[in-house]
Amino acid sequence: MSPVLKSILRFVAGAAILASGLVVARTLIGMKPEAPISTRPVQPRPVKAMAFAPGDVVPVTPIEGRVDALHRMDVFAEVNGVLALGGKEFREGTRYRQGDVMLRLDDSEPRAALVSQRSQLLQLLSTSLADLRLDYGDAWPNWQAYVTNFRVDEALAPLPEFMSDRERLFLANRGILSAYHSIRAAEERLEKYTVRAPFNGTVTTASVQPGALVRAGQPVGTFVGEDAFEVKSAVHARYLDRIRSADEVEFVEETGEVVATGEVMRIANNVDASTQSASVFCAVTPVNGSSATLRDGRYLSGTIRSGAVPEAMAVRLDLVQPDNTVFAIEGGELVKRPVQVAFRSIDAAIITGLDEGTVLLAEPVNGAYPGMAVKTAE
Repeated sequence: MSPVLKSILRFVAGAAILASGLVVARTLIGMKPEAPISTRPVQPRPVKAMAFAPGDVVPVTPIEGRVDALHRMDVFAEVNGVLALGGKEFREGTRYRQGDVMLRLDDSEPRAALVSQRSQLLQLLSTSLADLRLDYGDAWPNWQAYVTNFRVDEALAPLPEFMSDRERLFLANRGILSAYHSIRAAEERLEKYTVRAPFNGTVTTASVQPGALVRAGQPVGTFVGEDAFEVKSAVHARYLDRIRSADEVEFVEETGEVVATGEVMRIANNVDASTQSASVFCAVTPVNGSSATLRDGRYLSGTIRSGAVPEAMAVRLDLVQPDNTVFAIEGGELVKRPVQVAFRSIDAAIITGLDEGTVLLAEPVNGAYPGMAVKTAE
């Protein structure tokens, strides 16, 4: 037998032996019983729960803004004159009550001219009394009494009522009516030499000094009220659906003390494109003892309390899923339940649409999913 044939026979024999060994090994392995598979029991995750208890919930919107005095005016001089010295001087920080004299310009010259005009009117009336007695006997007693009570250093009293057109034309022809109205105009102008405070307030700017010459039309300062204030706040558009005029507002200072209360007065109808917020104006008044704290220009933070949402409950904002669902606990598992979100604030949401007593998660659970086994923690 040739060597090549011997090599082929040896290779075939080895392959047959190897194949037989594999078959026997598989047979033996298949005869071995399979080890039982043990499944690890799922441990329910402890969670905090709460029951849905519907009721009336008041939405609270956080706001902040600058305090502006509701009453504010720039003071201008309407006549020429020298600012008088003495008295309560018009200076920055000076406080005036309503009706107090803030500015008094020297009016000695126009006052003397006014006395002269009244004297001329008295002369006209006196020279006309005789003709009035002859031609208008019924009206004469009224004019006699008017002349008797006439005082050149006092403001003019209203003229007696005319009893006929002839009487009125007679007085107009004598120049009495024109003189009377000229004097009344001069009296009105004389009052402009004295400026009185139209409301309680404080001088915030003063651009004139006592003894200086003030010209007509010249600005002399700014007067700001101290009894009524307004706060302008930028409120995000998502809150505007719940805010209404007359909603209650409350403002606090840095220490948390309430310094002002009031109500929403006006709501802007447009939304700023860059901030997506609208201006809300709140009229506020200082609470007892806080009038010194509530000052024009100060920033305060507060809240707006809107109308209550019925059959609702406030929950943590992170408990509401993006698809407006919440996790409820039923049969030891988590299930999703749809809700209506009536209001969202910074950290809370007001929800409706659930049955009373529905058990909900009280705190968010990482990795929560429908069907997760849970148990209520003690």
